[in-house]
Amino acid sequence: MSSQAYTCTLSPELLEKAMKELNEDPKTRHLEIKTLRERLQQVPGYKGRTDDGFLLRFLRCKKFDQERAFKQVMTYYTMRKENADVYDNLTPKRVRNVMEAGVMGVLKDRAPDGTRVLYFRPGKWDPAKASLSDVIGNNFLTLSKIIEEEETQVNGVTLLADMNEMGWEQAKNMSPFYARKVTTLLQEAFPARFKGLHYVNEPTFFDVVFAVIKPFLKEKILKRISMHGKNLDKLHEKFPRDMLPEDLGGALPPFTAEDWIAKMMACEQQFVEENKFGMVDLTIPAKEQKKADATEALGGTFRKLNVD
Repeated sequence: MSSQAYTCTLSPELLEKAMKELNEDPKTRHLEIKTLRERLQQVPGYKGRTDDGFLLRFLRCKKFDQERAFKQVMTYYTMRKENADVYDNLTPKRVRNVMEAGVMGVLKDRAPDGTRVLYFRPGKWDPAKASLSDVIGNNFLTLSKIIEEEETQVNGVTLLADMNEMGWEQAKNMSPFYARKVTTLLQEAFPARFKGLHYVNEPTFFDVVFAVIKPFLKEKILKRISMHGKNLDKLHEKFPRDMLPEDLGGALPPFTAEDWIAKMMACEQQFVEENKFGMVDLTIPAKEQKKADATEALGGTFRKLNVD
Protein backbone atom coordinates (compact mmCIF):
# COMPACT_ATOMS: atom_id res chain seq x y z
CA MET A 1 0.00 0.00 0.00
CA SER A 2 2.85 2.39 -0.64
CA SER A 3 1.74 4.62 -3.49
CA GLN A 4 -0.98 2.88 -5.48
CA ALA A 5 -2.38 5.25 -8.08
CA TYR A 6 -5.85 6.60 -7.43
CA THR A 7 -8.65 6.39 -9.98
CA CYS A 8 -11.72 8.50 -9.25
CA THR A 9 -15.01 6.55 -9.10
CA LEU A 10 -17.26 9.46 -8.10
CA SER A 11 -20.30 10.23 -10.20
CA PRO A 12 -20.39 13.68 -11.81
CA GLU A 13 -22.90 14.76 -9.15
CA LEU A 14 -20.74 13.56 -6.24
CA LEU A 15 -17.63 15.06 -7.79
CA GLU A 16 -19.40 18.40 -7.98
CA LYS A 17 -20.40 18.03 -4.33
CA ALA A 18 -16.80 17.21 -3.38
CA MET A 19 -15.59 20.30 -5.23
CA LYS A 20 -18.20 22.52 -3.58
CA GLU A 21 -18.15 21.18 0.00
CA LEU A 22 -14.66 19.67 0.34
CA ASN A 23 -12.57 22.03 -1.84
CA GLU A 24 -11.56 19.08 -4.01
CA ASP A 25 -9.98 20.01 -7.33
CA PRO A 26 -9.44 17.13 -9.80
CA LYS A 27 -6.64 19.13 -11.42
CA THR A 28 -4.59 19.37 -8.23
CA ARG A 29 -5.81 16.26 -6.38
CA HIS A 30 -2.70 14.23 -7.22
CA LEU A 31 -0.41 17.06 -6.11
CA GLU A 32 -2.30 17.38 -2.82
CA ILE A 33 -1.86 13.65 -2.14
CA LYS A 34 1.82 13.78 -3.12
CA THR A 35 2.44 16.75 -0.82
CA LEU A 36 0.83 15.01 2.16
CA ARG A 37 2.74 11.80 1.45
CA GLU A 38 6.10 13.56 1.27
CA ARG A 39 5.47 15.37 4.51
CA LEU A 40 4.53 12.16 6.34
CA GLN A 41 7.57 10.37 4.98
CA GLN A 42 9.75 12.98 6.68
CA VAL A 43 8.33 12.18 10.13
CA PRO A 44 10.79 10.06 12.18
CA GLY A 45 9.19 6.75 13.05
CA TYR A 46 6.26 7.07 10.63
CA LYS A 47 5.59 3.68 9.09
CA GLY A 48 1.95 4.29 8.24
CA ARG A 49 0.19 3.91 4.92
CA THR A 50 1.02 6.40 2.20
CA ASP A 51 -1.04 5.06 -0.72
CA ASP A 52 -3.24 7.51 -2.62
CA GLY A 53 -6.59 6.11 -1.53
CA PHE A 54 -5.71 6.15 2.16
CA LEU A 55 -4.36 9.71 2.20
CA LEU A 56 -7.26 11.01 0.12
CA ARG A 57 -9.69 10.04 2.90
CA PHE A 58 -7.95 12.42 5.28
CA LEU A 59 -7.72 15.22 2.73
CA ARG A 60 -11.43 14.98 1.98
CA CYS A 61 -12.34 14.81 5.66
CA LYS A 62 -10.35 17.99 6.32
CA LYS A 63 -11.50 19.76 3.14
CA PHE A 64 -8.05 19.57 1.57
CA ASP A 65 -6.44 21.58 4.35
CA GLN A 66 -2.93 20.11 4.32
CA GLU A 67 -2.12 21.02 7.92
CA ARG A 68 -5.32 19.58 9.35
CA ALA A 69 -5.08 16.43 7.22
CA PHE A 70 -1.47 15.88 8.33
CA LYS A 71 -2.41 16.27 12.00
CA GLN A 72 -5.31 13.85 11.63
CA VAL A 73 -3.14 11.14 10.06
CA MET A 74 -0.68 11.53 12.93
CA THR A 75 -3.52 11.41 15.48
CA TYR A 76 -4.93 8.31 13.78
CA TYR A 77 -1.69 6.35 14.18
CA THR A 78 -0.85 7.82 17.58
CA MET A 79 -4.29 6.74 18.82
CA ARG A 80 -3.68 3.22 17.57
CA LYS A 81 -0.24 3.09 19.21
CA GLU A 82 -1.40 4.43 22.59
CA ASN A 83 -4.44 2.14 22.87
CA ALA A 84 -2.98 -1.32 22.47
CA ASP A 85 -5.97 -2.90 24.23
CA VAL A 86 -8.18 -1.82 21.34
CA TYR A 87 -5.98 -1.85 18.25
CA ASP A 88 -3.25 -4.49 18.69
CA ASN A 89 -3.92 -7.44 16.38
CA LEU A 90 -7.34 -6.00 15.60
CA THR A 91 -9.06 -8.12 12.96
CA PRO A 92 -12.65 -9.30 12.38
CA LYS A 93 -11.85 -12.70 13.89
CA ARG A 94 -10.73 -11.10 17.16
CA VAL A 95 -14.07 -9.34 17.62
CA ARG A 96 -16.31 -11.86 15.89
CA ASN A 97 -18.33 -12.45 19.07
CA VAL A 98 -19.21 -8.74 19.18
CA MET A 99 -20.23 -8.82 15.52
CA GLU A 100 -22.38 -11.91 15.97
CA ALA A 101 -24.11 -10.33 18.96
CA GLY A 102 -25.32 -7.61 16.58
CA VAL A 103 -23.80 -4.68 18.46
CA MET A 104 -22.88 -2.79 15.28
CA GLY A 105 -24.17 -3.12 11.76
CA VAL A 106 -24.69 -1.15 8.58
CA LEU A 107 -28.09 -0.52 7.01
CA LYS A 108 -28.29 -1.66 3.39
CA ASP A 109 -29.69 1.63 2.09
CA ARG A 110 -28.18 5.07 2.44
CA ALA A 111 -30.09 7.91 4.04
CA PRO A 112 -31.73 10.44 1.67
CA ASP A 113 -28.74 12.75 2.18
CA GLY A 114 -26.41 10.01 0.90
CA THR A 115 -24.79 9.18 4.23
CA ARG A 116 -23.96 5.63 5.21
CA VAL A 117 -26.05 4.62 8.22
CA LEU A 118 -24.46 2.70 11.08
CA TYR A 119 -26.83 0.89 13.42
CA PHE A 120 -25.35 0.68 16.93
CA ARG A 121 -27.11 -1.41 19.61
CA PRO A 122 -25.09 -1.34 22.85
CA GLY A 123 -27.82 -3.34 24.61
CA LYS A 124 -26.71 -6.37 22.58
CA TRP A 125 -23.28 -6.25 24.20
CA ASP A 126 -22.64 -8.73 27.02
CA PRO A 127 -19.77 -7.38 29.17
CA ALA A 128 -19.21 -10.88 30.54
CA LYS A 129 -18.33 -12.17 27.05
CA ALA A 130 -16.54 -9.23 25.46
CA SER A 131 -14.59 -6.22 26.70
CA LEU A 132 -15.49 -2.64 25.91
CA SER A 133 -12.17 -2.49 24.04
CA ASP A 134 -13.50 -5.15 21.67
CA VAL A 135 -16.71 -3.17 21.15
CA ILE A 136 -14.67 -0.09 20.23
CA GLY A 137 -12.46 -2.24 18.02
CA ASN A 138 -15.47 -3.66 16.21
CA ASN A 139 -16.81 -0.15 15.62
CA PHE A 140 -13.41 0.89 14.26
CA LEU A 141 -13.30 -2.03 11.81
CA THR A 142 -16.81 -1.23 10.62
CA LEU A 143 -15.89 2.41 10.04
CA SER A 144 -12.68 1.38 8.31
CA LYS A 145 -14.59 -0.75 5.82
CA ILE A 146 -17.29 1.74 4.91
CA ILE A 147 -14.84 4.64 4.55
CA GLU A 148 -13.24 2.78 1.66
CA GLU A 149 -16.33 3.84 -0.32
CA GLU A 150 -15.72 7.16 -2.05
CA GLU A 151 -19.42 7.95 -1.82
CA THR A 152 -19.16 7.68 1.96
CA GLN A 153 -16.03 9.83 2.04
CA VAL A 154 -17.95 12.63 0.33
CA ASN A 155 -21.41 12.23 1.87
CA GLY A 156 -20.40 11.15 5.35
CA VAL A 157 -21.76 8.85 8.05
CA THR A 158 -24.85 8.90 10.25
CA LEU A 159 -25.11 6.88 13.46
CA LEU A 160 -28.38 5.43 14.73
CA ALA A 161 -27.91 4.37 18.36
CA ASP A 162 -30.75 2.14 19.54
CA MET A 163 -30.52 2.03 23.32
CA ASN A 164 -33.20 -0.65 23.68
CA GLU A 165 -32.13 -3.45 26.08
CA MET A 166 -29.30 -1.31 27.45
CA GLY A 167 -28.99 -1.74 31.21
CA TRP A 168 -26.58 -0.88 34.00
CA GLU A 169 -24.38 -3.83 33.06
CA GLN A 170 -23.37 -1.94 29.91
CA ALA A 171 -23.71 1.59 31.27
CA LYS A 172 -21.39 1.15 34.26
CA ASN A 173 -18.53 0.28 31.90
CA MET A 174 -18.69 3.69 30.21
CA SER A 175 -16.10 5.50 32.30
CA PRO A 176 -14.57 8.86 31.35
CA PHE A 177 -11.47 6.89 30.34
CA TYR A 178 -13.40 4.93 27.69
CA ALA A 179 -15.57 7.89 26.76
CA ARG A 180 -12.39 9.72 25.83
CA LYS A 181 -11.24 6.79 23.69
CA VAL A 182 -14.51 6.71 21.77
CA THR A 183 -14.73 10.45 21.21
CA THR A 184 -11.08 10.68 20.12
CA LEU A 185 -11.77 8.05 17.49
CA LEU A 186 -14.91 9.73 16.17
CA GLN A 187 -13.92 13.38 16.38
CA GLU A 188 -10.17 13.61 15.98
CA ALA A 189 -8.65 10.48 14.48
CA PHE A 190 -10.96 8.81 12.01
CA PRO A 191 -11.24 10.31 8.49
CA ALA A 192 -15.01 10.43 8.20
CA ARG A 193 -17.59 13.20 8.10
CA PHE A 194 -20.01 12.47 10.95
CA LYS A 195 -23.23 14.13 9.86
CA GLY A 196 -25.60 13.06 12.61
CA LEU A 197 -26.12 10.99 15.74
CA HIS A 198 -29.64 9.83 16.55
CA TYR A 199 -30.49 8.17 19.86
CA VAL A 200 -33.69 6.13 20.16
CA ASN A 201 -35.27 4.17 23.01
CA GLU A 202 -33.06 5.80 25.63
CA PRO A 203 -33.51 4.29 29.11
CA THR A 204 -34.45 6.49 32.06
CA PHE A 205 -30.85 6.54 33.32
CA PHE A 206 -29.40 7.57 29.95
CA ASP A 207 -28.85 11.12 31.22
CA VAL A 208 -26.20 9.69 33.56
CA VAL A 209 -24.44 7.91 30.68
CA PHE A 210 -24.59 10.93 28.40
CA ALA A 211 -23.21 13.14 31.17
CA VAL A 212 -20.03 11.06 31.08
CA ILE A 213 -19.68 11.42 27.31
CA LYS A 214 -20.81 15.01 26.80
CA PRO A 215 -17.70 16.81 28.17
CA PHE A 216 -15.60 15.17 25.46
CA LEU A 217 -17.90 16.12 22.58
CA LYS A 218 -17.18 19.13 20.41
CA GLU A 219 -19.86 21.75 19.90
CA LYS A 220 -20.21 20.78 16.24
CA ILE A 221 -21.05 17.19 17.19
CA LEU A 222 -23.41 18.22 20.00
CA LYS A 223 -25.45 20.24 17.51
CA ARG A 224 -25.87 17.12 15.37
CA ILE A 225 -27.28 14.93 18.16
CA SER A 226 -30.99 14.13 18.28
CA MET A 227 -32.76 12.32 21.13
CA HIS A 228 -35.94 10.58 19.96
CA GLY A 229 -36.93 8.41 22.91
CA LYS A 230 -39.84 6.11 22.09
CA ASN A 231 -41.38 8.57 19.64
CA LEU A 232 -39.95 7.72 16.24
CA ASP A 233 -42.00 10.16 14.14
CA LYS A 234 -39.12 12.66 13.96
CA LEU A 235 -36.72 9.84 13.09
CA HIS A 236 -38.94 8.81 10.19
CA GLU A 237 -38.88 12.36 8.86
CA LYS A 238 -35.15 11.95 8.23
CA PHE A 239 -35.05 8.21 7.57
CA PRO A 240 -38.01 6.84 5.54
CA ARG A 241 -39.66 3.77 7.00
CA ASP A 242 -38.90 1.75 3.87
CA MET A 243 -35.16 1.86 4.65
CA LEU A 244 -35.47 1.02 8.36
CA PRO A 245 -35.92 -2.37 10.09
CA GLU A 246 -39.03 -2.91 12.16
CA ASP A 247 -36.78 -2.52 15.23
CA LEU A 248 -36.90 1.22 14.40
CA GLY A 249 -40.54 1.31 13.34
CA GLY A 250 -39.57 0.63 9.74
CA ALA A 251 -41.07 -1.51 7.00
CA LEU A 252 -38.13 -3.93 6.71
CA PRO A 253 -37.73 -7.22 8.62
CA PRO A 254 -35.89 -7.19 11.97
CA PHE A 255 -32.28 -6.16 11.56
CA THR A 256 -29.65 -8.84 11.08
CA ALA A 257 -25.94 -8.31 10.58
CA GLU A 258 -25.29 -11.65 8.87
CA ASP A 259 -24.42 -10.19 5.46
CA TRP A 260 -22.17 -7.58 7.03
CA ILE A 261 -20.38 -10.18 9.18
CA ALA A 262 -19.73 -12.31 6.10
CA LYS A 263 -18.28 -9.29 4.31
CA MET A 264 -16.04 -8.42 7.25
CA MET A 265 -14.81 -11.97 7.78
CA ALA A 266 -13.81 -12.09 4.12
CA CYS A 267 -11.51 -9.12 4.85
CA GLU A 268 -9.51 -10.80 7.62
CA GLN A 269 -6.23 -10.79 5.69
CA GLN A 270 -6.73 -7.16 4.69
CA PHE A 271 -6.80 -6.11 8.34
CA VAL A 272 -3.86 -8.39 9.19
CA GLU A 273 -1.86 -6.41 6.64
CA GLU A 274 -3.27 -3.13 7.97
CA ASN A 275 -1.89 -3.91 11.41
CA LYS A 276 1.65 -3.88 10.01
CA PHE A 277 1.47 -0.11 9.57
CA GLY A 278 1.87 2.44 12.33
CA MET A 279 4.31 4.54 14.32
CA VAL A 280 7.66 3.18 15.44
CA ASP A 281 8.65 4.09 18.99
CA LEU A 282 12.03 5.79 18.68
CA THR A 283 12.47 6.48 22.39
CA ILE A 284 15.17 4.49 24.17
CA PRO A 285 13.86 2.40 27.10
CA ALA A 286 15.19 3.58 30.46
CA LYS A 287 17.10 0.31 30.94
CA GLU A 288 18.83 0.63 27.57
CA GLN A 289 19.49 4.31 28.17
CA LYS A 290 21.39 3.48 31.35
CA LYS A 291 23.52 1.02 29.39
CA ALA A 292 24.18 3.64 26.74
CA ASP A 293 25.11 6.21 29.40
CA ALA A 294 27.48 3.74 31.05
CA THR A 295 29.13 2.95 27.72
CA GLU A 296 29.48 6.65 26.95
CA ALA A 297 31.08 7.20 30.35
CA LEU A 298 33.58 4.42 29.69
CA GLY A 299 34.33 5.84 26.29
CA GLY A 300 35.00 9.23 27.81
CA THR A 301 37.38 7.71 30.32
CA PHE A 302 39.39 5.86 27.69
CA ARG A 303 39.66 8.94 25.52
CA LYS A 304 41.38 10.73 28.43
CA LEU A 305 44.05 8.07 28.87
CA ASN A 306 47.50 9.23 27.87
CA VAL A 307 49.33 6.07 26.84
CA ASP A 308 52.95 6.46 25.85
